[in-house]
Amino acid sequence: MSEAAAVAVLAPPPDKRPQVETLLTDVFRLMDYPARLEFKDMPDGSLGVAVFFTGELPGIAAGKRSYLVDCVQFWLNKVVNRPNVPRRWVNLGVDAFPEPRMPGQPREPKEAPPSPVQAAAPVQKAQRAPAAAAKTAAPPRATTPPAPVQQQRRRDADERSLNPAADPALTAAGKLLAEKSAKHGRLYGVMLLTPDARALMLKAADGVKGVTAKAEGEGHWRRLVLVPEKLTVIQKKQVMPDYDDEEEDE
Repeated sequence: MSEAAAVAVLAPPPDKRPQVETLLTDVFRLMDYPARLEFKDMPDGSLGVAVFFTGELPGIAAGKRSYLVDCVQFWLNKVVNRPNVPRRWVNLGVDAFPEPRMPGQPREPKEAPPSPVQAAAPVQKAQRAPAAAAKTAAPPRATTPPAPVQQQRRRDADERSLNPAADPALTAAGKLLAEKSAKHGRLYGVMLLTPDARALMLKAADGVKGVTAKAEGEGHWRRLVLVPEKLTVIQKKQVMPDYDDEEEDE
């Protein structure tokens, strides 16, 4: 190994802790998600951040992956790892430090599907079973889904049919977003809402002219979408630059 290569290997990672602390503090303050931050140098060279939120907040569960935290982590690495600057990956965890994993590291392989011979073996055994044993077999599964699934599908189909308790904040937010969408000609999407919250915001947006409110997606990915009648083309100078970062391979 050459002397230059040895110096490159032994060089400490760039100190991005002050920048990361400032950015996370500001973004969580603007989101009204009060949080306490702890930092740790991870064995893989990344910077680990344990985020301790105060109270129970939507989209946050201690010890579990959170789509909200993943989005903040993606945005954070885009900001601190700009082109032509020393890079250091930042990992976020909820109420604990995250497991170290660098960008591009392969995920755990999935279990291989059974071979045709293995899949056919239980069938052949069942065919050789006596007829009396076939009478004790489990009954076929019902073709109709259980009541909770049917109810969830109906709730996903049209939240306007729900009658949730009044919430002035959600009603005002739905009206405000609809007015901005109609005024500026922009599409808006809101995720991580409960069916009751979507119902309140949909009904509030229905009273605004020049915009159409609807719900799209299923399950966790279901979202409120506001579509203006007249879309406004975004100027090129307002478009975010496309950075060719390694973390996009995550």
